[in-house]
Amino acid sequence: MSTTGYARLRNDFWRSPKGMKLRKRNPAAGFLHLCAISYASDNLTDGHISEDVAYYSLDADDDQIAFLVDNGYWDKSADGDGWTIHDYLEHQNSRDSINETRAKDRARKARKKGQPTTPTPEHERNPDGIQTESDVNPSTPFNQNTKHKTQNTSPSGEVEAARASAPTTATEEKPGIDENELIDLWEPSPACHGHADELTRAGRPHVDLDALATTFRNKLHARGLAAYRLRPCLESLDAEFRTWISREADFIDERTRHNHGTPTPPTHVTPPHEHTWTCEHVQNLIAPHETEYDHERDGFAPSAWMQACSHLADLLNQGANPDVALANILQEVAA
Repeated sequence: MSTTGYARLRNDFWRSPKGMKLRKRNPAAGFLHLCAISYASDNLTDGHISEDVAYYSLDADDDQIAFLVDNGYWDKSADGDGWTIHDYLEHQNSRDSINETRAKDRARKARKKGQPTTPTPEHERNPDGIQTESDVNPSTPFNQNTKHKTQNTSPSGEVEAARASAPTTATEEKPGIDENELIDLWEPSPACHGHADELTRAGRPHVDLDALATTFRNKLHARGLAAYRLRPCLESLDAEFRTWISREADFIDERTRHNHGTPTPPTHVTPPHEHTWTCEHVQNLIAPHETEYDHERDGFAPSAWMQACSHLADLLNQGANPDVALANILQEVAA
């Protein structure tokens, strides 16, 4: 197991579609993915994660693993035991190359130890012009993900080499992400919120960014990025959305200027009275016959008087004529 190495991670991983998907949809699976890369680099597994390692060393669960497999971060292992991190060896050094480099380094140190008083000439020690970290500083620990530097070993040369190998644009992404998936991943950036705030401070109408963003995504899904001459990257969508914010503010301004009239408030309509067994209408109507009813209650049950008043209130609420409703109530008593 290596204790001094490191695993590589793209500088733009945090804003790449794959990185954003992990952060937005399943942060726990995203952390598991990073831990798996670290484990594979530390143990030189060439990206292989066994089931025991996943469940017991990395504390993974089935939902996290299923998410990583379904979305192309992990592949099922060919030997049936566990999984392999997708494209691991495109970014990390393989176990064989690391062991080969270590063997050469040990052999070179052994030769130097056997001839301490006679330094080996540079052309013999490094016939190919390769200078390793241990040559420059023997006390520096070996790093399994440090590639050999050839020819130009100065700091400025390293910077230029890094620049030459970097993507040509800051927004270059790996192929494989679907256009519709990119649209779904997009969210208004802080720059969009800042642009809307600037318009509001300037006296322009407030723009509902959430509602406008939903409309924006629907339009992109319906017509495609090419219809708006957009590149398939989040920065391009963000720049286009800022123009939508300005146009939406203009539209709200125009609509407000044309809406000079004050809308007439709706006429207040008093809701109809709802009769109850205690309301004045019911009590006045049945009062002459109150003595015909028993007012005593049997426990929590309503008395005969309360039942008659409630029935009369129901009939009145149904639109029955008061005299007809009262006659019906009195017939029930006679029966």
